[in-house]
Amino acid sequence: MNFDNRSLALNDESTLMIRDASFGQRMEEQFHQDVGYAVAVDPEAFRRRPWTDHVIEWAANLMTRVL
Repeated sequence: MNFDNRSLALNDESTLMIRDASFGQRMEEQFHQDVGYAVAVDPEAFRRRPWTDHVIEWAANLMTRVL
């Protein structure tokens, strides 16, 4: 559970607890499937990304409270 200020005030997060083993198993399977799409981030390559990526990230960061 996230009870920090950002989770409660900005992210509009909520918590749902489901006590069903089959649902839990399906969620775990989905998680492992999603991990298969994950790509490792090389810190050096991340630092060398194009300047346009930096500008887009900066602009998106300004919008975090709105999005």
